[in-house]
Amino acid sequence: MARATIRDVARVAGVSDGTVSNTLNRPHLVNETTRERVLRAIETVGYIPNAAARALRVGRSRSIGLVVLSVGNPFFADVANGAEQAATDAGADLALFETGLGERQREERLLRRLGERRLDGLIITPQDVEDPLLEDLERRGTPVVVLAREVPSRRRSAVRSDDDLGGVLAARHLLEMGHRRLAFAGWRRDERYDGAIRTASAAGGSLTWMDTTSDRITDGIAVGTHLVSLDAAERPTAVFCANDLIAVGLVRAATHAGLRIPEDLAVVGFDDTDLASAASAVELTSVHQPATEIGRAAVRIVLDEMADRTRERRDLVFEPELVVRESSTARQARRRSSGRRT
Repeated sequence: MARATIRDVARVAGVSDGTVSNTLNRPHLVNETTRERVLRAIETVGYIPNAAARALRVGRSRSIGLVVLSVGNPFFADVANGAEQAATDAGADLALFETGLGERQREERLLRRLGERRLDGLIITPQDVEDPLLEDLERRGTPVVVLAREVPSRRRSAVRSDDDLGGVLAARHLLEMGHRRLAFAGWRRDERYDGAIRTASAAGGSLTWMDTTSDRITDGIAVGTHLVSLDAAERPTAVFCANDLIAVGLVRAATHAGLRIPEDLAVVGFDDTDLASAASAVELTSVHQPATEIGRAAVRIVLDEMADRTRERRDLVFEPELVVRESSTARQARRRSSGRRT
């Protein structure tokens, strides 16, 4: 007896060869009614083992979407690397998407498109952790795990670093170096800012907000250019940046204008990406968060929820560490600090 082919399946199901191929390889592109008809035809002609057909029928494509703000941000690149490793180990497919910082409409379009694709799971750094579109996805049976954000309602799982503690560590270090006029350069007053300003205020220091609007090196250059234009008697003597990209840009602008780092201006970044030690005029002190492990953990959690939607939601929080380099202290020795809250 001749072996059954895709054409045989298509003839029995009354569809094209391409529809059969999509059902096998890209089931999210085929509507449910057609997919069921194709799967019945597959079983009828014996094109693939019945067990495999049954697995497709219940939708076990194990496809996971990873939505980040910027694939050009080294932190998210490292997260994606860890997520890809975990997905591959589990035999799942991972698709990477970018929304852009503050681009709400772009994110809405992407979420609606992903809803049509019927992903098995979604990991996302959303503009709004309580976005109704995320709830719509969950209602359709797609578990959602929030990345690098806290979910106060605990209605969905989250994987993140303790950003508040990261802010505490950065501000405490700068205060210990003798600074009292601090600044925070970032695009939102988040937990990193909260931890830093609380720590500075408690020590009798000040923390000036410097809005970057975005998270790129060019934003850091803009902040640095503004800082050097200020009178030296009033200028902050230390800056805590929301990420390493901003910190690198700030250091470049400050050194180009003739300021010495850290003698005239101390700088601390956040994420401790490769940029911190390789892409700046001086090695950058930075708050380390384990990006690769965060990506792995997010995939493991979403896989668990894909297997059992009744599982209790989790808030997995990693403790950051301060990695001290020459941008904040004249001492060349590198050291780590992971002080607990006090």
